Amino acid sequence: MLETLSVFREALYGALVIGIACSVLGVYVVLKRIVFVGAALAQLSSAGIALALFLGGLGVSGQLAHHPVAMSLLVTLAGAMFFGLGAGAKSGVPPDATIGVTYAAAAAAGILLIAKATSGEAHDIFLQGNILGITRADTLVLLAVTVPVLLIHFVFYKEFLFVSFDRETARTLGYRVTAWNLALYFTLGLVIAFAMQFAGVMLVFNFLVLPAVTGLLLARSMGGIFAVAITSGILASVIGFALSIPYDLPSGPAIIACSSLMALIAWCARRLQSR
Repeated sequence: MLETLSVFREALYGALVIGIACSVLGVYVVLKRIVFVGAALAQLSSAGIALALFLGGLGVSGQLAHHPVAMSLLVTLAGAMFFGLGAGAKSGVPPDATIGVTYAAAAAAGILLIAKATSGEAHDIFLQGNILGITRADTLVLLAVTVPVLLIHFVFYKEFLFVSFDRETARTLGYRVTAWNLALYFTLGLVIAFAMQFAGVMLVFNFLVLPAVTGLLLARSMGGIFAVAITSGILASVIGFALSIPYDLPSGPAIIACSSLMALIAWCARRLQSR
């Protein structure tokens, strides 16, 4: 029993790190209306993991073939650069169509590659994420990635906010809009790539969207939105794990259910307030 509780405790620490980092970045994702960019980057990350496992199963030599996280990071950051530079729009394709094509292609590639990789069951767990498999060492790795990202967003809060929501004025005042936009996408891709190997597409996407939506419904200032989003991500993780132990529920879906319930309560509260 003590060993089981220790596993859940370590997994909770990791989920909290992922939840806080994704909740902060999710505010930009929701307010910039690039929700499905987050989904597409998550799918690209999973496709990178699948590609590394596939190449490793074929006996291909090289660091990327034997380090799925490195391959996932490379593919995700390439996708972040693609979206950040607006490459699809420059070719005349609407942005939402570009995101949809990327999402569908990455999802299909990931499934096909993992289907041909060896020892499929273990690879499926790795590809989909295993939140209960997080160890203390994994949490430290997550902290090493997310803390610098959050510090960057804290220090350059005004720049990210200004460039994200008033691009033309920012450009007029001399801000390097493209560079700051790329920085946002790169930090988003970095967090997603590392979170994906533990949490999977569904849970990462949840942390990127639902806490931010809850904050948007309840708060009236940017600081308030960030505070509510972070609190929502933390509460969903804690309550989800607390419910999953006694009721023998899968932890990831339990966390998502808690996030969904909080967003629904926030929506109801907003409706009552408007009346």
